[in-house]
Amino acid sequence: MQWASVLSVGTRLRLALAMLAVLFATLDDALLTGLPWILLVITLDLAASGFEYLSSSGRAIGRVQLMVLFGASAAAAGIAMGYAGPWSKVLILIPAYHAGARFARRGALMVFVVGLLTGGGTLVVTKEYSEGEVQRILLASVFALVFGLLGAWSHRMQVEEDEAVVDPNIAAEAGLLLRRLHELAETLDTGFDAPASAEMALQDLATQMRAARSAILVGYGDDPAVPLAIRGADRTPWPDPMEASSVLARTWREGVPTLSEWADDLVARSVIVVPLNDNNGDRLGLLVADRPLVTPFTEEDLVAAGEVASRHAANIDLSVLFAGLRERAGLEERERLAREMHDGIAQEMVALAFGIDSLRRTARNTESPLADDLDGLRVEVSRVLADLRLHIADLRIAVRPDTGLGALIGARLQNFGSTSGVTTRMHLSENGFRLPAHTEVLIYRLFLQVLADARHSLNADTVEVRLNVAAPRVELWVAHNGTSSLGIRDFSEHPLTSLGGEIVVEPYAGDGVAIRMRMRARGASPSATLSNERIPQPS
Repeated sequence: MQWASVLSVGTRLRLALAMLAVLFATLDDALLTGLPWILLVITLDLAASGFEYLSSSGRAIGRVQLMVLFGASAAAAGIAMGYAGPWSKVLILIPAYHAGARFARRGALMVFVVGLLTGGGTLVVTKEYSEGEVQRILLASVFALVFGLLGAWSHRMQVEEDEAVVDPNIAAEAGLLLRRLHELAETLDTGFDAPASAEMALQDLATQMRAARSAILVGYGDDPAVPLAIRGADRTPWPDPMEASSVLARTWREGVPTLSEWADDLVARSVIVVPLNDNNGDRLGLLVADRPLVTPFTEEDLVAAGEVASRHAANIDLSVLFAGLRERAGLEERERLAREMHDGIAQEMVALAFGIDSLRRTARNTESPLADDLDGLRVEVSRVLADLRLHIADLRIAVRPDTGLGALIGARLQNFGSTSGVTTRMHLSENGFRLPAHTEVLIYRLFLQVLADARHSLNADTVEVRLNVAAPRVELWVAHNGTSSLGIRDFSEHPLTSLGGEIVVEPYAGDGVAIRMRMRARGASPSATLSNERIPQPS
């Protein structure tokens, strides 16, 4: 009887009613005459169950077909009530319960009316009319109505119970999700590496058409565009898509593929722009390709680019979201450390400073020879406390769409200059395109590393910063004129090197040091010019 465990409660109840009808027919010595009616009602009920299964599987099965089946089953049960013996009154309960569970009160009422009319009509046709028989048919029909309403109520309770059975443990759900993401990462060729996923899309595009320059730009909603991968250039050559006059603006705003001409470059170009959409159909980025106008793209090229975007959009979306999740986890850990330092050792240092102040006051009042030493100790504690506060501020990195890398470095440099008295200078050049958030955080941390070296130096009085961002190309130069402890060994395994960055340590102003970091797109030419692009020739 293991098969019974996989049946629903409603199905088992209807089968039990059919078996009860068979039992009553056997006791009434009417099994042979009653079996065809029982099988007919069961067959119609099973057909309705099959239609329900097809409907839940997405097939185009309407409510009318189901209602007709329930009506036919009720009519068969009603004819059996008027034609057969008392045992037949049980059959009307089978379609009543099923129709009530499927169509609620409307289904139960339909079975009641059909059963009553067909049962009464059968009595008239067979001329077996009697007051007792009419009362039995009426009672069976009313009981079927009540039974159908019970079916509707039980079905509603089951639905509410299924909806309520949700794991309230969000951490458990997150654990399941992360384990599934880990399994998916092992099956993908590029894992969850967003630039690698973008490069695969550009490689796929290159097999479909010839393009001098191509790129994958990512930006959700109102976020700035971030170049994940670029070919044929070291920096993004097109205007910011958030500018109304940009050749990328229409696709960025409306999410429609465009094939246009762009005359604002050194050479007039034919440009294809195709949106990358997520599972909800919202724009997550752009696939862009161009080449000289002497060999313009065709509508077939636009269709092919759209197919490439459709094939790779899901991988790029997943990689970017996973990178954001990983970066958020790191930032939350840094925020936790900053909070613990602020509430722990920083407060203890402040209490220690207050204690030293009390001792200084006592020493001054008693003209103790320790007064000068306590003054020096108080100055040193103030320096350590200021250094600790700067470390806490460094841990609280917040890279947001409205706060670019240049603004973040500029604010931190200004804060450093105001608290330390060191002269600071900064030269900044940024375009409208942004670097990936995790890249900006790594560059900022590199800047903080050099700034900490200047803070620990005893003779540094000048810090100079130059930042040039033309995404995905970026160059950072940070220098100070104090005695430095930094060397090339300190940056040999820096995370930026795994992203294509080059870090060089140079001397600066005698004992000082200068750190230069350059980063280009993967596979880009070391040259910053576009003279190495491959211009397609007319076929």
